[in-house]
This record gives sequence, C-alpha cells and structure tokens, in this order.
Amino acid sequence: MPKFNYWDDKPQRQPVSTNQKNEVRIRQEGRCKDCGKVLVVTHFHHVKYVANGGKSMTGNLVALCPDCHSKRHIREAAEKTDKKRRRKQTNPYSLNLPRVNLPRLRV
Repeated sequence: MPKFNYWDDKPQRQPVSTNQKNEVRIRQEGRCKDCGKVLVVTHFHHVKYVANGGKSMTGNLVALCPDCHSKRHIREAAEKTDKKRRRKQTNPYSLNLPRVNLPRLRV
C-alpha cells in the first residue's frame, strides 16, 4: 500500500515571470497598492492564496512594499482567527440571555 504524502495533494505555486511582475508594476504605476509609496523593493502578493486555489496570474497579484506586505498578512491572519471565533460563538441553540447578578446567600 503506498504511503499518503500530504505535499503531493497541496496546490503547487507557479513561479511569477518577469513579464508578469512588470505588468503588475505598470498597472500600479510603480506604487504600493496599499500605501501608494513609490516601490523601491517590491513584494508580490497573491490576493487569493495559492493554497485556496489562487493562480500566479497578473489579475491575482498586487505589488506591495515590504511593510504593507507584512501588515496585510498579519491583518488577514487576524481576520481568519476572528472569523473562527465568531463561528464558535454563534450557537443556534443558545438563548443569549443577559447575565443576572444575584445576591449571595449567607449560610
């Protein structure tokens, strides 16, 4: 029986060609998509992650400065955990009644 290899089933990232990078830079006029600064160092970000079925095509890529690229990943990770947290909190069977503070009884 062959062993299951997790990495064989993962979507593979296609390399982004120099022509694609140049096309994205031209589309954004050499500026960061988020902050608008002129790009000296360019990071290319997949709008739809490769792991989620996104492709390395110009329509799925944006050019970002290094600061905005890291901020975007941090923000997206926070949104993902927040979404999971909200999903846990919504219980269809809970009544969501307000909490009532009752006086303590002395024994």
